[in-house]
Amino acid sequence: MTEKFFNLCDNAPTYAERTAHLFSWCEGNYNFPAPSSLFLDIVGYSEEHYGENLTSRKMPALGYLEIDLLAKAMTEYATRPAEVYAFIEELMDSYNQED
Repeated sequence: MTEKFFNLCDNAPTYAERTAHLFSWCEGNYNFPAPSSLFLDIVGYSEEHYGENLTSRKMPALGYLEIDLLAKAMTEYATRPAEVYAFIEELMDSYNQED
């Protein structure tokens, strides 16, 4: 993970602020699989980029905070799917880069 990942999270476009918050929060508070992994599965990113879902049968139960963060990110995606998906691609590219 890189500094660019956190910069993108901190400076997300308005239409993807909740999505960025989900990813940023999960990074500091969750081990894999995180609610952000479930988000990637739901929007089809995991299948498209990894060939499989990230959370298949190993996702722990989510608490109310996690569900709230996930729901807000999903609302952004439902409202502006192409733009949020493009942001996710940029965010995940930065996550997978080495410093």
